[in-house]
Amino acid sequence: MKMNFFLMLQFLSLWGLTALSAQNNTWCAVMMEGSHSQTYDNSTNFPSDFIKSQWDKGQFITDLTYGNGEWYIVTGSTSYSQQAYFKDKKFPGEWVEKKWKEGFDITKVTYGADVWVVVMSKGAGLTSESWGKRGSFKEIKAYILGKWNDGKDIIDISFGNGEWVAILAKGADYHYQVYNWGSEFPTDWVNEKYKEGKHITSLAYGEGLWVVVMSQYTKTKGERYIVSSEFPTDFIQYQWDNNKRIRAILYNYERDLKKSFDEYFDAGIAAANKGSQDLAIYYYTEALKIDPSHSIAYNNRAWAKYLSGQCHGALADADKSIQLAASEYNYHTRGAIYTCLGRCREAISDFNTTINTASKKEGYQYADRAKARICLGNLSDAIADYDKAIDLDPSNAAKYRSEKESLKKKQNEKEKPTITWDYPYNSFVSSTSAAYKIKACIHSSATIKSLKLYVNGQTFSSRGFGVDSDCTESINESIQLKNGKNELEIVVETAYATVRSEKRVIEYKSSGSGHYHALLIGVENYDDFSINDLEKPIDDCELLKTTLVNNYTFEQSDIHLLKNPTKEQILEKLIYLQERLTQQDQLLIFYSGHGMVKNEIGYWLPSDAKKDNRLKWFSNSELRDYVNSIQTQHTLVIADACFSGSIFTGGYRDVTEFACAEMEKIPSRRAMTSGANTVVPDNSVFFKYLIKKLNENNTSCLSAETLYSKVKPAVIYNSPNNHIPQFGVMPQTGDEGGNFIFRKR
Repeated sequence: MKMNFFLMLQFLSLWGLTALSAQNNTWCAVMMEGSHSQTYDNSTNFPSDFIKSQWDKGQFITDLTYGNGEWYIVTGSTSYSQQAYFKDKKFPGEWVEKKWKEGFDITKVTYGADVWVVVMSKGAGLTSESWGKRGSFKEIKAYILGKWNDGKDIIDISFGNGEWVAILAKGADYHYQVYNWGSEFPTDWVNEKYKEGKHITSLAYGEGLWVVVMSQYTKTKGERYIVSSEFPTDFIQYQWDNNKRIRAILYNYERDLKKSFDEYFDAGIAAANKGSQDLAIYYYTEALKIDPSHSIAYNNRAWAKYLSGQCHGALADADKSIQLAASEYNYHTRGAIYTCLGRCREAISDFNTTINTASKKEGYQYADRAKARICLGNLSDAIADYDKAIDLDPSNAAKYRSEKESLKKKQNEKEKPTITWDYPYNSFVSSTSAAYKIKACIHSSATIKSLKLYVNGQTFSSRGFGVDSDCTESINESIQLKNGKNELEIVVETAYATVRSEKRVIEYKSSGSGHYHALLIGVENYDDFSINDLEKPIDDCELLKTTLVNNYTFEQSDIHLLKNPTKEQILEKLIYLQERLTQQDQLLIFYSGHGMVKNEIGYWLPSDAKKDNRLKWFSNSELRDYVNSIQTQHTLVIADACFSGSIFTGGYRDVTEFACAEMEKIPSRRAMTSGANTVVPDNSVFFKYLIKKLNENNTSCLSAETLYSKVKPAVIYNSPNNHIPQFGVMPQTGDEGGNFIFRKR
């Protein structure tokens, strides 16, 4: 019974750590099955006398850490026959080399009280040991990978004085290592690896990152761990009583900032210089809370997001930085982001502004503009930019020459012409207007002999196509659509090749077939194995679709069900709705799948999302942008996912209910979520009662607000953790106070 108590304590401690700042000054202790003698001691001064007394008893150092102003040392009976340690402000590389020659191996390394401490032991059974010291976590990861490829395993890893140290060797009693890192302790990941038979063998903390190393022993050993704000004395004693021994202890001290703008801003710069872009984003976000009008902080956060692949989120920050101060640096940042997003004409415009306004011309300005020109197929202009970059920046001339030569080789090849659709951009779009504007850009290094546009298999008659800026030739025409599907194709012929474009299909309907539209997104299978699959999302979407069609005025053809979509597929469908829906339409968006919050930004996870890379995550800010741009009369978003409460600011507002007809006249943009920023279960109580209340409704009209008032108490009283659904206005999306109305058939 006591064991259950400590396990519950363990998980409560871990689940409470949901933000970076909440994990500062925290203890983690790992204990593994064992019956050997063991003790630990703590003192403000380095425990030299204690170590000597333990050595005299045949007890050797098995772990050593520094936390909360004290040294904590663990000793016990081991296979070691002799031991030595060295402490110094610098890592004692020469001493290590000397001890290796005497038959010692590094068995522990740590940093505390401004000194490195290296413990070396005889009889550890290690061979071919090596150590590496690097200035950033990115660099130490590369070092570890190289040693793994040599057949070595991580013995220990530590951070101190701005540097990482990793010890690797052959001969350890464990293999098949993996490790995880992040601003939060990776609780879910550790528990998953436990199921695979792996155990924690090393812990480290630095640059705002927890690093947890897990390994496979020949024989599975029972292991327990705890994360706590206080040293876990009771936990250790209990585990000792149950034949477990300390494997590792770590205190993740991080210097408390004074919560001033300058400290957060400087910390952001330091983190960015170390390559820790997530941490940099966090610090810049905190700085901007204090001074929300600081252009450079917005620019720096935009650059950090850009470097971490969050180009959509970076663009909003870049726009804000330019709004506050239209500097050459801010325009350059936005130009790089536009290139990342494939908006290359806009990128060139920003790079032109940078170059024209810069007090001093820099090589990188031209090199980055070259990349945008390559994106548009303007290879000659890109080569000219590289030539300018080489002249301005001799220190990077070799890099620019290499990129230029690669480009020239590509240019010299007789390439086929390229055809870029501006609109319709997507392969399938819908229109409620018979008149539709067509625009496309053609690039060709060879002379174009003929250019034809085919509409439904017939050549489109025109007095001639034009030439747009940055295009060899262009098509810019207005065509008349027939009812139903219309197929478009462009054919370009040069002396070397004939190229056909990707076809575009435009479906023409004079008006929507029901005015009520729904986008149902269910994600249960993830490409990334580190993201747990779910069981219910697609079934829930199917059930909701049936309810909407059978009970309410939704037509089958106007409900779009996406099963395990990628981010691109979600965006394509939102763009489709953006181009089709009008102010006579109502839109319901339902999402069921995983949700996450990072740096106070909420995300949905499409099927191609990667746990450690937000490039394929779909942010709430992106969702709000699309909701704002889809010109419906009413849009309601329902999210059944963890951490979905960050969709809006503010919770449920108790407003006076008024007639459906009156509510329908006023535009609304509302959201209902299964909970706030919390974890919700796969087998959703929220969805159970959402469907139940929709099916039980016997009134001719049901407002979203009334539906919420019926669902909320049922969820609170029947969910295991008293989850509280949320309802509110989606900010900055055009809500004017109306309400989404479900109309009964």
